[in-house]
Amino acid sequence: MFTDVEGFTSISESLAADVLVKQLTEYFNLAARVFARHGGVVDKFMGDGIMVLWGAPMDLEDAEYKACTAALELHAEMNELNATWRAQGMHEFRTRIGIHTGHAIAGVLGASERLSYTAIGDVINVASRIEGANKELGTRTLISETTFAGLGGRLATRRIEEMAELRGRQTRMVLYELLEVEHQPR
Repeated sequence: MFTDVEGFTSISESLAADVLVKQLTEYFNLAARVFARHGGVVDKFMGDGIMVLWGAPMDLEDAEYKACTAALELHAEMNELNATWRAQGMHEFRTRIGIHTGHAIAGVLGASERLSYTAIGDVINVASRIEGANKELGTRTLISETTFAGLGGRLATRRIEEMAELRGRQTRMVLYELLEVEHQPR
């Protein structure tokens, strides 16, 4: 999973650094708690983005469902936090998410002087590109066809009718929008 705050560059230009850091810290803490509740492991924070793994470093059963429910819960909790921020006259954060399923290599990687745990592979790059497609499609959460298959129809989705072209990739992909709680089956 990759996340990104929509319009973060504009937000950061209009805020004092201490206010921006306070809001980002509150957002990151909320997101990390949500992900942990659903078995996700934060790999890294990248500016305003987050890379999250499900199934690494340990195997995780039903990872697609857990990642998708975490995404939905993050949106719901951000709606509450944004209401609080709005009441305080602060900027809101609208989070975009991309989720893809596949095999990656996870482990310690880096230079001799600086190592960190991470995951690499095409699946990681594709998840990042899927997140980026939200901007063009006007969506908040996109999942790959592989992730969709792992859901087994348990969550509401909408198939994006056009095969999506992902930046830097030669082949187009079928994507699905993960619909938020008001659209979920009861």
